[in-house]
Amino acid sequence: MGSRQDEFIHDLSLLYAKACDECADLDRKKYEFSFAHVHLDGRWSFPVDLTKESRERAKAMPLAAAIAHITDELKPDLMVPHMFCSEGMTRYRSLFDLLQIPFLGNHDEAVWPSTDKATTKHILGAAGVGVPQGDLLEKGKVEWPTTAKLPFVVKACNEDNSRGLSLVRREEDVAAAIEYAFSFDPRVVVEEYIAGREIRAAVVEEEDGSLTVLPKIEYFLEDIRTAQHKLVTGADGKLSDDAIHQAKKEGDRQCPADLSPEIHARVDEAVQTAHRMLKCRHYSLFDIRLNEEGLPFVLEACLFCSFSPVSVIPAMAAHAGRDDLRHPNFFHSLIERTLKESKNGEESASTARGMLEDGASGSSEIASSDSQGVVAS
Repeated sequence: MGSRQDEFIHDLSLLYAKACDECADLDRKKYEFSFAHVHLDGRWSFPVDLTKESRERAKAMPLAAAIAHITDELKPDLMVPHMFCSEGMTRYRSLFDLLQIPFLGNHDEAVWPSTDKATTKHILGAAGVGVPQGDLLEKGKVEWPTTAKLPFVVKACNEDNSRGLSLVRREEDVAAAIEYAFSFDPRVVVEEYIAGREIRAAVVEEEDGSLTVLPKIEYFLEDIRTAQHKLVTGADGKLSDDAIHQAKKEGDRQCPADLSPEIHARVDEAVQTAHRMLKCRHYSLFDIRLNEEGLPFVLEACLFCSFSPVSVIPAMAAHAGRDDLRHPNFFHSLIERTLKESKNGEESASTARGMLEDGASGSSEIASSDSQGVVAS
């Protein structure tokens, strides 16, 4: 948990982690939960719990010392990621992969393209998934749209929680919206505004590898979901401890969404295709716009889940009519599945090494004449 990016993202990560840990139904007899906190200056600490007092008492250490503490002292079986900045979603997951500590959820190779909204659109559009059309702007290179027509949406490529997002209807507002988006990222997407309904759809993987689309959420909006519809800061510029609950207002959403069978089928096909094309694992979440004809357009992929009772995916799963998907049952099952996948991977690697060693010791003539064949076998 934590972040080096900025204070808002850092505090947001802590908020998500606390919401997960505060669930009274977590199986604390079977699992022991520890905490790794990445600070704004890049140092790490390991508080005994997530209270402010414990976090302040915990000793902060540089990355090298933190890695030694994790591998030599903590020796965790599994990591649950609660870092939602671009770096936390990618590089820090890569770090645990290198440490051979399995983690729950999407691998870094899936998250890398999905964190960039322009790249996500290219991948999904090539697979036949509906995506909004528009322009990619780059700071210092292309800073003005050439094909997108008003009204359009301006958004930073690598930013979440609608930061840097604007709906532009007038020509005189274009420059300010682009400048605002560039303040968050040097790459900016300008795309057509799709008037219609906005929904969220989540995909979860069953143990046999099949995909299930959870009951969808519809948001009731005048135009688009901005930062004001999500987690906002107080007068002091900080997130309150109750920010997650404050973001959910009565009557602003409905789950399950009231959609026709035809629209459900279209959305299901789109998000299942997106899940596979982005090489997601365990779960995925997508923001979608439905146009007046009921055709879905994927706005972006959201490949994270904080696994708390108020998280989006558990909230959707609560309406699925399946006890195994209710929180925290699904969370517990993913822990077990990840540990099993890791164990099977280690056993496969061990078997492969044994086969290579046996082949090398008993087939020296073949190895010298056709070493590639020995490795392949």
